[in-house]
Amino acid sequence: MEQPDESPEAILARADALRDSGDWAAAEPQYRAYLALRPAHAAIHVQLGHAVKEGGDPEAALAHYRRAAELAPQDPDPALQEGHALRLLGRGSQAAEAMARALSLDPASALLRREVALLRHRLAPPPEDARPALPLPPEGAPSQLGFDVTDLLDYLRDARTPTGIQRVQMGLLGAILEHPAPPAPVLMVAYDPSAWRWWHVDADAFRNVLALSRIGAEAADPAWRRATASLCAADPRPEAPLLPGATLASLGNAWGIEDYFRGLRMLRRRVPLRYAAFVHDCVPLLMPEHCLELTARLYARWFAALSLHADLLLANSRATAADIRRFAAPLGLEVEPQVVPLAAAPPPPEAEALAAAEALDLDVAEEPFVLFVATLESRKNHLMVFQAWIELARRLPEAAVPRLVCVGRPGWRAEGALGLLERSPLLRRKVTVLSGVSDLALAGLTARCLFTVYNSFHEGWGLPVSESLAAGKLCVVPAHSGLLESGAPGAVFFPTGDLPGLVEALARLVTDPTHRGALEERIDRAAATRPWQEAAAEVLAHLARPQPSAPARPLFPAGIRLSLAAAPPPPTPAGAWGEAVREGLGWWWQEAWGAWTRDGVTSLLLPLDVPAGTPVRVLLDLRGPPGGLALRLRLRGEGWRRLALAQDERTSVVLQGTAGTGGLAVDLDSGDGVALGDRAKRRVGVGVAAVMACAEDDLPARLSALERAAG
Repeated sequence: MEQPDESPEAILARADALRDSGDWAAAEPQYRAYLALRPAHAAIHVQLGHAVKEGGDPEAALAHYRRAAELAPQDPDPALQEGHALRLLGRGSQAAEAMARALSLDPASALLRREVALLRHRLAPPPEDARPALPLPPEGAPSQLGFDVTDLLDYLRDARTPTGIQRVQMGLLGAILEHPAPPAPVLMVAYDPSAWRWWHVDADAFRNVLALSRIGAEAADPAWRRATASLCAADPRPEAPLLPGATLASLGNAWGIEDYFRGLRMLRRRVPLRYAAFVHDCVPLLMPEHCLELTARLYARWFAALSLHADLLLANSRATAADIRRFAAPLGLEVEPQVVPLAAAPPPPEAEALAAAEALDLDVAEEPFVLFVATLESRKNHLMVFQAWIELARRLPEAAVPRLVCVGRPGWRAEGALGLLERSPLLRRKVTVLSGVSDLALAGLTARCLFTVYNSFHEGWGLPVSESLAAGKLCVVPAHSGLLESGAPGAVFFPTGDLPGLVEALARLVTDPTHRGALEERIDRAAATRPWQEAAAEVLAHLARPQPSAPARPLFPAGIRLSLAAAPPPPTPAGAWGEAVREGLGWWWQEAWGAWTRDGVTSLLLPLDVPAGTPVRVLLDLRGPPGGLALRLRLRGEGWRRLALAQDERTSVVLQGTAGTGGLAVDLDSGDGVALGDRAKRRVGVGVAAVMACAEDDLPARLSALERAAG
C-alpha cells in the first residue's frame, strides 16, 4: 500500500509494473490512487479502463475511455479502446462509430484503417432499391491496367524459388513493369480478404523481390525476408488507386483466395472496371485425381464464377483455350479465350549459369546426367520415369546409364515415385533430387545435361520444355495437351503412357551421340525462345483492346433452389449464382452447409429476369446461430418482418412482393448478432442455407420449392 508521502510517480511506476506482470486486479487500485492525485492524465484513464475491462467489466471500462477522450480530444487511442470494449459487448454499430472517430484523428494509421475495415459493414445501411447483382463493365479503351498479384504475394511469403504459374506470372509482370510505353498506366494491386480491402502494391518493392528470386534460393536469407516483408505488408499500404474504366487482370491462380469474387464485386461497385483472368490449365477439372481435393473444389468454384465475372480470358496455348471452351459451354460462358503462347526467355550468360550450378556442390559434378524439372507430384508422373530408368539399367550396362537429376519440391501424391526411389538400390545410386534451385543455377544444370525429360499427364503449356529447347537441349515428352505446342520446336515425342516407347527414346539418346546431336541440330531455338517482353506486349495489347459491350452473362436461374454452400465440382451455373447472390460486407465465407451472415444488415441480390412490378416470391432456408436470434427480414421495398430463431433451428421462410428494375433484394437484420465460438472468433447473424426466387404465377417452381422444404 502506498505511503502518505509517496509521490504520484512512484504509485504510477508500481501500477505499471503490476500491469506488465499481468496482475490487472492489483494494478487497478494503484491507477485509481494515481488518478486521485493526477486526474487530468488521459493516458492513465485508458490504463484504468484496461484494468476494469480485464476484470470482466467492459461496460464500466467505457466511462474511463470516454473520460480520456474528453481530456485528450486529439488522441485517437481512447476512441480505439472504446471501440474494442464496445465490440466485446456486442455493440457492433457503436464500435464501428468509435473506430471511425479514431481513424479521423489519425488517417495514416495502418492499425486504425484495419480496425475500421473490419467493422465498416455496420456503418453503411443498405440502399432502398434493388441494384444489379453483377455490375456491368465500362465500354471503350481502359483508363488503367491493374494487375492483381494477391496469389503471388501469398506464394512469396513462404517460398523463394518460383515454379509453374508463379514463374510465368513473375516473367510477365517483370516485363510489363519495364515496358517503355504501355497502352495505359500500369499499377499492381492485391486483395486482403481478412479486411475485404484492395491495396496498392509498391512496384519498386516488387522489382527488388524479382531480382532476388532470380539469383538465390534460400528463403531464410535476411535480405529476402526483409524484401518480402516490405512487399507483402498490406496494412501500411494505401488503398488501390484504381480509376473508373480500368481493366483489372489476374495473371495467376486466384482460386485459392478466400471470397475473392465477392471482394471483386464490392470493388466494382465503387470503381466500374473490366476483369480479365489468365487460365493456365484446366487440370483440376480434367484430372482431379492428380490434385488435392481442396484444390479441385476451389478451382471448380473459381471457374464457375468466371462465367459471371470475367470480361476477358487469356490462355497460354491453343490446347488450354480448347479446354476452357469445353468446360465453359455448360456454364453459358461466352468469352472467347485469347491465346498468349509462352515459349521461354533467352538463357542467361552461360558462364554465370554454370558457376551458379557449380555452387550447388553436387557429389556427381562431372557425371553425365539427364534433367527432369517438375514438382514431385503424381501429375508429373515421376513414377513412370523412374521405372524407365530401371528398364534402361536392364538393357544397358549400369555405367552407361546416366544419372537422373530431378529438380522440384515434393508435392501432392508423390508417394508412389518416392517409395520406388527408396526401395530400389539402383535408383538410389542413379537419381538425385534437388529443390530450392535458383533460376540461374537451373540454367546452368540445363547447359550441362545430356538432355531433359518432362513426363506430365497434362499441361497447359510446359515451360520447362520450352526452356530446354531454347537452351539447345532435347526434351523427351509425351504427345498430348499443351506439350504439343511447347515441344513443337524440336522435342522428342513418345506416345502418352507408353513405357516401352519412353525407354526406347531414352536408350537411343543415351547410346547414340550422333543421333542425339542430329536431333539437337534440328531444334528451332528461335521458335522455342520468346523474351518475356514479347509475351508481355501481347498481354497488354489484349487488355488494352476497347470493350465494345458487356459479354453475355448466364441468366439468374428462376425457380431453382440455390445452395449457398461451397459448391463441389463440377462447375455449374447454380454453384456460380449461389456464391454471387451474397452482396456486400455482411457475409462470412461459404461452408459445407451454407453461409453465416455477420452482425447488422446483410443483403442477397437476386436478379430475377422479370419486368419491374411483377409479383414475386422468395423462399429462404435459414439456420439459427448459437443461443438463437431475433431476426428482422424483408423483401426490399416491402415492410420488415420479425422472426425468432432458436439455436440451430432450420426453417424455411417465404417473402412476397414485387420485382424492382434490378430484380429483387432481400435484407436480413441480425442486430448485434452472437458470438459463434469458433477459432476465428466470428460474430454471426442468421445462417442462410439456400434461396429460391420466382414469379408469383410460376406454379411449377413453387411446387418444387414446397417439395424440397418437406424433404
